[in-house]
Amino acid sequence: MPEEDDRFRDVDYLMDEIRQALSWTAEAREVNELQALQLLLDLTRKIHSIQDIQELITLILDSAITFVDADRAFLVMLEGDGALRFKMGRSRHKEYLSAEMFTPSTGVIERTLEKGRTLLVPDAQADSVLSKRRSVQDLNLRTVVCTPLMVKKNPIGLLYVDCQHSLGSYSAAHLNVFASLADQAAVAIKNAQKFETRT
Repeated sequence: MPEEDDRFRDVDYLMDEIRQALSWTAEAREVNELQALQLLLDLTRKIHSIQDIQELITLILDSAITFVDADRAFLVMLEGDGALRFKMGRSRHKEYLSAEMFTPSTGVIERTLEKGRTLLVPDAQADSVLSKRRSVQDLNLRTVVCTPLMVKKNPIGLLYVDCQHSLGSYSAAHLNVFASLADQAAVAIKNAQKFETRT
């Protein structure tokens, strides 16, 4: 659908702009972070304008991949009993990934849920604990970013991205933007689910 493709391109552009704003020189850090937040606000408006759950999650995952420069992104929902349910996966080539391809680092997921905040592993191969995990070894993962999807301080799921290359220089501002994207995504998903229930 042309309109949907245009919306995805717009979001890709916005997330790339946010990443670039945060990677500029330290002398203008405050100005750049403000610009990144303004761009995030534009993205938030786009996310909240979508009521189709499939389109919404696709947009969220593509946004996460573009911002982190990741290879893959996955969204999983948290069931009432604490079990994780695969919802969707996307590749950097805009392809949908099956549940079988979601082989996350359980250590990263456990830590994220335990701490209730975004976890960045800049080099899983160098991490004394994660480097021993089979999923990290099999996929040759370097960088993993995982953040909880929170609604009213309760996790409803996780946004998980990974890649086989190092992300380089990332600051607290990058993590804040990623966490903000996840927060907005959580609210939008919850609203979209309510909309689908009513229709």
